[in-house]
Amino acid sequence: MTHDFKLAAILVVAGPSTRLGQPKQLVEWHGETLARRSARLLSTQASGPVVAVTGCERERVQAEFEGLAVQSSFNPEWELGMGGSIAHGARKLPQHVDGVLVGVCDQWLLNEEDLKRLVASWREAPDRIHVASWQERTAQVSGPPVIFPGRLKGDLKGLDKRRGARQIIDLQIDLVNFVELPSAAHDLDRPEDLELLRAE
Repeated sequence: MTHDFKLAAILVVAGPSTRLGQPKQLVEWHGETLARRSARLLSTQASGPVVAVTGCERERVQAEFEGLAVQSSFNPEWELGMGGSIAHGARKLPQHVDGVLVGVCDQWLLNEEDLKRLVASWREAPDRIHVASWQERTAQVSGPPVIFPGRLKGDLKGLDKRRGARQIIDLQIDLVNFVELPSAAHDLDRPEDLELLRAE
C-alpha cells in the first residue's frame, strides 16, 4: 500500500534584487515572467498548497499568479531577508504536511523533470532533507530547491529573518540527501546573468 504523500510548497518571490537593478520576479523569459514560471513548475509537483510569498512589487507579482493554483501572501517584513519570507510561508501551510518544497524564482533553467527528480528522492526517504546540488568550478555546491520533511515545518517557521534555510541544513547535515540538478546552478543575481538569460 503506497502512502499518499502531501507535499506543500513555498515560493519566495519577495526580494528587491538590488544587485540586478530590477525585480527578478518580473523578468520575462520565453514570454513568461520568472514569478509565474516558477509558480507553475512548483504547482506541477505539489500535492498540497503552494504559497508564494511576495514583498517588493507585491501587486504586480501577485497578478502573475492569475489562473494558477497558488496562494499569494504578502510578507510585510520582506526587506529583512530570505529567512523571514520562508518563515512567513511556513506559517501559512496547513498543520499536517509530509514535506515542504522551498523554491526561488530565478533559477530559469530549472524544469519539471528536475523537480520530479527531487520529489522522487524525497519519496524514497521522506524523513530526510533533499537539497539540489551542482558542480561549480572545482567544488560541489548546493542550494534551492529543497524539500524538508514535514516534521521540520516548525523549524522553518522559526528561521532567522536574515538567513535562509541553510541554517537548518547545516544543523542537520547528517540527514541531507544531495540531488544532482545541474540546471539549478544558473540563477539571476547580476546584470551579466540577465545577459545570459536573454541569450538562451
